[in-house]
Amino acid sequence: MADEKKKKGLLGKLFGRKSKEDKRAEEAAEKAAQQKLVDGKMAARMAAINAAALKSAREQDEAAGIIEKVDEAEQARLEEEERLKAEAQAKEDVEAAKRLAEERRLKEEEKKAELARLAEEKKKAEAAERERLAKLEAEKKAKAEAEKKAREAAEKAEAEAKAKEEARQKAEAEEAARKEAEEKARREDEEAALRKAEQEQSEAEARKLKAQQEAERLEREAAEEKLAAEREAARKAEDEAEAQRVAELKAEQERLEAEKIAAARAAQVSADKLESLQPKKKKGFLERISDGLKKSTNRMSENITAVFNKRKLDDEALEDLEDLLIQADFGVGPATKVTTLLAKDKFDKEVTDMEIKVALADVVSEILTPLEKPLELVGAKPEVMLFVGVNGSGKTTTLGKIAKRLADEDKKVLIVAGDTFRAAADEQLRVWGDRAGAPVMSGKKGGDAAGLVYDAIERAKSENYDVLMIDTAGRLQNRTELMDELAKIVRVIKKQDETAPHHSLLVLDATVGQNALLQTEAFKNIAGITGMIMTKLDGTAKGGVLVSLADKFQIPIHAIGIGERIEDLENFSAPVFAAALSGVADAMGPIE
Repeated sequence: MADEKKKKGLLGKLFGRKSKEDKRAEEAAEKAAQQKLVDGKMAARMAAINAAALKSAREQDEAAGIIEKVDEAEQARLEEEERLKAEAQAKEDVEAAKRLAEERRLKEEEKKAELARLAEEKKKAEAAERERLAKLEAEKKAKAEAEKKAREAAEKAEAEAKAKEEARQKAEAEEAARKEAEEKARREDEEAALRKAEQEQSEAEARKLKAQQEAERLEREAAEEKLAAEREAARKAEDEAEAQRVAELKAEQERLEAEKIAAARAAQVSADKLESLQPKKKKGFLERISDGLKKSTNRMSENITAVFNKRKLDDEALEDLEDLLIQADFGVGPATKVTTLLAKDKFDKEVTDMEIKVALADVVSEILTPLEKPLELVGAKPEVMLFVGVNGSGKTTTLGKIAKRLADEDKKVLIVAGDTFRAAADEQLRVWGDRAGAPVMSGKKGGDAAGLVYDAIERAKSENYDVLMIDTAGRLQNRTELMDELAKIVRVIKKQDETAPHHSLLVLDATVGQNALLQTEAFKNIAGITGMIMTKLDGTAKGGVLVSLADKFQIPIHAIGIGERIEDLENFSAPVFAAALSGVADAMGPIE
């Protein structure tokens, strides 16, 4: 320890620096010197104070006459004793002061030691806190580093997964493109083979037809020659008979009678011939529609007549009328409009069944007139018409009737038998195609209808057809997989022409009543219906459903079917339909 102090002292001398122990020793020596100086000054001051006090006491005693005067030697001795006493007292006072000072010093040192201890503890606490904070910071950095590494690893894994997914999608796209190319090549080969077969068949049929026509011509010429010979023989026979009759009937009366009889006979023949050549009187448009809607009209007219025969129009009567119209499939909206219109002008008054029918006709005409729209071509080439609807709705027949109408207008029409599931649909379309002079494209039974439609559009473009009419398989609106097939056909059409189909026609069967609303909702969402055609109105008492459909969906109405013949597909006329359905037309009688 001493060597260490010496070493530190030596270093202090060499480098001009002092150790803590040297500084403390110097401070202690300086304090001792200062204390010694203070103690000397205090002792001298106390001695002087005591001497002054004794002197003052003696002087007081002398003044009081208590102490007698003594000689100078005695006086000196007494002063010496007093001085010694004063010094002794001063010494005691100094010792007491020193003890007090020592006690104060010890207390101050204890206080300093306590403060030093507290400072040391504070220093240790601060060091511990710094260490704790440093540890927390290190942990935080380590955690952040770990999170960063984890995030980088996750991002890397995600990037790898994304790259794998992109590679998979690319491979799938390439595979799909390859399959599509193969399918297209297959279709082209099949189409080429089909065209070749059709050409060969057409040539064979043309040769056969030519031979048949030649045979028919020869047969017709032979028949005409035979007929001419027969006519000539008959004429000769008639001449001979007449000559013989004239020769035999010489008398004037007999000749006149014969002429009279011949004239009457000739007049009768001419009348019969003229009557046979007169065309039968055709019914008018209103009369034909009225006949077609007989079932709907009769049932409703009977009900209205039974309820309103000069009856007072009160709330109960209005409710009865509303229920009657709803039962006739008019729907709640139109039924409410009719009762509201009547209540406005006729409430609490007597009304007749004819007033009810007129009000009904007004409301029906008001609802349907904005939707009256004949089916007209928009000018696209080819103009694509897509026919949709459930089985048995009259879809194929309606397509055939419209095809015949377009062909009569000199339009070049191509028909597609898109119903590849029902063989009868193909046969039915071919019959209509023959009537319209329009070719019919069909595929294999159960084949891909969308692929057939694709090929048909290509053919319509290449062969410059005006109209392409696509029949589709009858689909129930609640069969999701079948509706998906229809959606696929629509997508294929739009790939060929974004504006197509230019007409998406929903064909509805009036006999299904309110179920037509569900069918319309489903096909509207899938095929984007642009117009509707309602068939079989002549076979049902539910003709009011057309009003309910129009009120709910606001879809244009192109035509209505009131029979099986071509002319029974009528362009829709709202006022005529309203008059026929309400029974007003029957009251008007036949219109010339």
